[in-house]
Order: sequence, then C-alpha cells, then structure tokens
Amino acid sequence: MGPEQQPAMWERYRRAEAMLYRNAKSLVFNLETKVRWLPDSTAFWYRSESASGHRFMLVDAQTGHQREAFDHRMVARALSAVLERGIEPQRLPFETFEFAADGSRIGFAVDGGRWECRLDGSSLRERPVPGGTRQGNVSPSGRHGVTVTGGDLVLVDHVEGRSATLTDDAEAAFGYGSSPEGRNSAVTDRLGNRDLIPRVLWSPDERYLLTHRLDERRVGTMHLWQPAPPDGSLRPRIHTYRQALPGDAELPLAHLVVFETGTGRRADLSWNPLESSFLTPIELEHAWWSAGSDAVYFVHWDRDRRSVRLVWGDPATGGCSVLVEEESETPIDLNAVYYGRPNVWVSGDRQEIIWYSARSGWGHLYLLDGGGHPVRQLTSGDWLVTDLLRVDEETRTAYFMATGREASRDPYYHHLYAVSLDGGAPRLLTPEDAAHGEWPPWVDFSPDGRYFVDRFSRIDQPPRTVLRKSSGELVARIVEADVSALLASGWRYPERFSAKASDGETDLYGMIVLPYDFDPAARYPVVESIYPGPQATRTPSGFTDLVGESTRCLADLGFVVVTVDGSGTPGRSRAFLDAPYGGQGGAGGLADHAAVLAQLAEARPYLDLSRVGIYGHSAGAYAAVRAMLEYPDLYRVGVASSGNHDQALTNVTWGERWVGPFRGPGWDTQANRTLAENLRGKLLLVTGDLDDNVNPAATFQLVDALIEANRDFDLLVLPNRNHDYAATWGTWNEDPYFTRRRWDFFVEHLLGEAPPPGYRVGTVG
Repeated sequence: MGPEQQPAMWERYRRAEAMLYRNAKSLVFNLETKVRWLPDSTAFWYRSESASGHRFMLVDAQTGHQREAFDHRMVARALSAVLERGIEPQRLPFETFEFAADGSRIGFAVDGGRWECRLDGSSLRERPVPGGTRQGNVSPSGRHGVTVTGGDLVLVDHVEGRSATLTDDAEAAFGYGSSPEGRNSAVTDRLGNRDLIPRVLWSPDERYLLTHRLDERRVGTMHLWQPAPPDGSLRPRIHTYRQALPGDAELPLAHLVVFETGTGRRADLSWNPLESSFLTPIELEHAWWSAGSDAVYFVHWDRDRRSVRLVWGDPATGGCSVLVEEESETPIDLNAVYYGRPNVWVSGDRQEIIWYSARSGWGHLYLLDGGGHPVRQLTSGDWLVTDLLRVDEETRTAYFMATGREASRDPYYHHLYAVSLDGGAPRLLTPEDAAHGEWPPWVDFSPDGRYFVDRFSRIDQPPRTVLRKSSGELVARIVEADVSALLASGWRYPERFSAKASDGETDLYGMIVLPYDFDPAARYPVVESIYPGPQATRTPSGFTDLVGESTRCLADLGFVVVTVDGSGTPGRSRAFLDAPYGGQGGAGGLADHAAVLAQLAEARPYLDLSRVGIYGHSAGAYAAVRAMLEYPDLYRVGVASSGNHDQALTNVTWGERWVGPFRGPGWDTQANRTLAENLRGKLLLVTGDLDDNVNPAATFQLVDALIEANRDFDLLVLPNRNHDYAATWGTWNEDPYFTRRRWDFFVEHLLGEAPPPGYRVGTVG
C-alpha cells in the first residue's frame, strides 16, 4: 500500500519529517546568534542570516552601530577569481573568520586551505601557518603545544621547531594527560580514529602547565559485541573499555602534576589523587590557575560527594593546603548546572573567596576571607543562583545567573544579576520576562567586562539579541530571529503550563505540543516525552531547543505530546533535587507525572487518558519503562531507547551521585528488571550494539527478566550505533530508521492506525 491508498497518514509522516531538525532549521534565520568580541572590546561581529544568504556584521560596542565587517562583494569577487567558480557576496564559503591583529585583514578557511585578504578583498593569498601546523593542546599565545607519545608528554615549541620530552615513565593505563575510558565515548573515539588532545591546563603566562597522570590499571572492564562489522567481516568483534561501576573498589585516579615549560621541571602536587571515573578535573574545570599564574586551585570531593574542599597548590613546590571545606548529608554540588564550572572565585591576593553552597536549601553565593571564614552572604532567598560568570575586582562586583528571583515569572527563566562584594541586594541586568541565555556561557561579556551581549527567548517568543553595558543599560537591539517561514509551514508554538505535584502544593512546569491541525472538539491520544534528570530538565524554557524537537514531529502525527519536570530534576530548591536520593527508582517523580496528567485532562477534555504513551532516551528510557511498570493502568505504550535500566551498570559518577552512595540492601530495587512482571502494555526496547555510554547489557538484562516473567515486548537492536542515534531534545543526529520505528509504534498501538508501509525517513528536505 503506497501513498495513493493511504494519503492521510503518508501526509502526516511527511509533515512530521518536515519538522526534523535538518528541515525545520532551514526555515529559521538567526536562531543562534554567536558573537566574537575583538580583543580590545571596542566591537564584536556576528553572522546575520536571511533567506537570501548571510553577512558578517561588525557592531560598535559604544554606539551599537552595525556595518559589514568587510566588503563582501569584493571578497566574493577575489575568491571567485582564484577558485575559478562563481561565489555570491551573501553566500561566502566560510562561516567564521578572524581579524589580523591590526584589524586591516581577515583570515578564513575555504576548501581546506587558509586564506587572508584586506577588508576590501584585495591582496588575497593563501596563508601558511607560521611554524607549521599547531599540535596538541596549544598554549594561549600559540607558541607551545603538548602532545602525547606512548602515554608520555612532549612539549613542542612551534616557533623554534623544537620538542622536549617531559615524562618517560608512562605505563599502559597509567599515562599523562589522558581522558578516562569511562567517558561514555571511548569505543566511539577509537573506532572513529579520533585524536584526543592532551588534557593540560596552561597558566596565563605560559610558564607552567597543569596536567594529570591517570591511573586506570585496576579499573574493571566492560565489553561491546559488534556482530555486523561495517567492513563486511563475518567474524564478530569485541571492544573492551575500562569503566568503574557503583560499588567498585578500584576507581580511575588522577594525580595532579605541574611542569615548568622553560626547564621541564616537575612538581607533583602533594595531594591525594582525584577520582576521575567520567572526566578528569581538568576536563570538568574543577582545576584552574590564578590570574597571576602563581597558584593552582582545585576542588576535591570525597567519593560519596558529601564533603568537598577547595585546595590551593604551589606550582613551584607542589605544596597544597585547604582553603574551604564543607560537609552535607546529601551530595554537594558547586554549580546548579551539571558539569558546570564550580561557582568558586579566589581574589588575586588570596584574601577573599566566593563560595557556592546550598546549605540554606537554595544555592547561593557566600563571601569568605582567605582562611575560609565567613564574611557575608552575598545572595539569599528562595531562589537559585546557577552560574557565577565573572568577578570584577576593581569594582568589587560579582556577575551571576539565577532563576526564580523575579516574582510572578517562570522560575526556570535565567536572568543575569550583579551584586557587590561589600553587600547589598543583587541588581537585575536583563529585565525582559524571558529565558536569558539557554546554556553557558549564558551571556557574552566583552574582554574588559564593560559590555555584554544577551540572547533571550521563550517557547512562545523567538530569540532576540541585544547589547548592554555591564550596568544593564541597553545600548542597542542587535537582531531578532526570523521564524516566518517556519510558521508558514504550519508549525505552531507549544503551550507552557503549570500544575501541582503529587503533594498537592508544589508547582510543576511543563509543555503541551498540539498537532498542526488541532481540533479542540476532538479527543487525542497523549504521549509523554520524559527525562527524569537529575542533571537536566526535559522542558525547554527558551525557543532555540524547540526547532527540531521530537515532540513536534510526534504531535503532527496526531498526538498531543506533553513534557513535565517533576521532583528530582534541577533548577529548583535543594529539597526538590534531592527528593529521590537514596529512594532508588524515583525516576524524576513519576507520581508527579501521573498527577499532572490527571490535572491537565480535567481542564482539557481533548486529552484522552485511556490512550497514554511515553518515550525517552537514556535516563529517559529508564523512566519510560519505570512508568509503564509502576503505572500500568495509565501508561499503555512505550518506547525506551538505550535505557540505563539498572544504575548498577552506569558510571560511578552517575549511579552513586544520584541513586545512592554504595550498593547494599535494597539498592537493586531501582533496577527495572525487579518489576518486569508488572508489564501489561506495548513496549519497544531499543539499543545500539556499540553504545559506550549506556552499555547494551542494561537493556538485555531487562529483556531477560521480561522473558522470565513471560511478558510480551518488542526489541530493536541497531548495529554499529552508539548512544547518539536518538536525540530526543532535537533530532539533528537521530537515526532515520529509529525515528520511523518510534513513529510507527505509537501510530499503530496508540493511535490505532496502520503506519504507511515502506515509508523511508530522508525523502523530505
């Protein structure tokens, strides 16, 4: 049966496919406006998009006046001549460029070569990189680089063309500057022949470099079975990587080391090695240099993360001392953004420290003296500081992002604030009622800190970009996203809602996505897209993440799609985040999700709660299955892709931080397999055979339990796929076959219609 026999469903699939990221993104201009400040802070440039192409605009910081950064017409003419093909001024074949130091020339990459010319397009020539190709982790000036040979560090001088071996004692699984194999991509990196740059951190003056010697020698191994190698080999292959699991005695340990670049002199920091099961302290920005290059700072958590300390290290001697220490009954985080840089600052003279703590029940900033003793609390109240962005020592001002402080506004909207180190109330610098910045760096400060560029939006308001002074004074409106073509395609804005949690008191927030041809008099099956945290929320607060969202694609197939962020997710109070800790299997407050669906249906009769489905990826897949097992009368159909269905099979950093400190009595109750006999609905389990993030064993052990319980289910194994085949928040990486199978499963089992046979995602766009 083809489209001529089933025109309505074929058309819905085509509409859904048109909303995939690669297609929907082409209908939006200036969705993500990235700016590049000039070193002297006098101006910045950005790439302005329109239906006719793009231009590079230069903006004067003092006045906000915009002009072309260079003569596009003449640069296009010069390139057309040397490349022997027609190039249009508004479709230049590069997406970024850089100014020469004096601002008189620009450099850019085209066709694998480096070129430079004057601003008027004259004197176009290929530009060799001085000193040859830069290697490894390059120093701030570009003069030095660090490479790794056999696990040992090699310092390269790109100016003089010399190299010097810094170490000669590396061993297998005990080398320098490496990243842990438990980083969720070790096999993917290996198969892709990816060269990982050495993990080193240069001091600002380049006199020193900080790195680590990573010991993984006794870490347990995990395996992936590749039964259908893409080269056609008949023999399956085994891929092995080291990964510590919750409760393991042996963990990857990073020993911090400092080298002096001029002499090669080595100083091992006299501190216990730091647990690095997922990423190292350098990768996580848990270590940093002082502005004067005379000190190294790093934070060290105990394994259970219930105690943390800020440590000062002397790069010359390796001596260390503790500056601040904090303990808690539940795990401590130094940033409300998972994997964000610690919200910690130390003054140049080490006489003042800003420390982040949720000891009051909300994450706030505290000013301490150089000995770690309290001076004053800089922020307070029932709202959340999320990211400390910068501190101006001259004006004694701290700039930070926070949520929930503005009364009557959505508590998930980020705003930028400034607060004096000498006390006083924080000042709001971004007044618009919207989400400001959707991910770090949130706003783009000029190098001197006198200006910042702010992008803000809501799910019902496309992004706008403005330039402000650091005082918050508006300088100029820079650009607005153009979504007219997207709206003309039938795309409709989702609805942001609030409802009560299962306790009947706590406000929860979510999103409803309606079909393009929504009829309020009709009854629609409901699909929930779930992610239980605890390191991320599922519901976008701004517009950018909506383009290509899987919820829009599913809605246009004929469903109402819902997201909600229940207890156990970030962005709220500490109690809200810690709600499931130690409770195993909370899965982001499933009781909250059930309560919200019931409230939504009371107010929206078009929601048919006799037909509810659920889907999620990774931790979202765990939650989707858990929902079907704990609420089988509500959730009837589910698709769970690459689920971590047993936290005992996850990385230590995840399992022990979010589920509980160590395995013991009752710990296994969090595993979905323990509830396998509860399955009554239609369930599709999916995994990639090369998933080095969530090992396929988690899915297959659940499969084994479902078989033992004599339950029916569907299983899809995707050969030669890792964890990235299903991008739930946006579908730019999503595997087309998996996309179609997920659509088919809900259409058949929840909508009650036959999917269009033979439909192949990839024909639209």
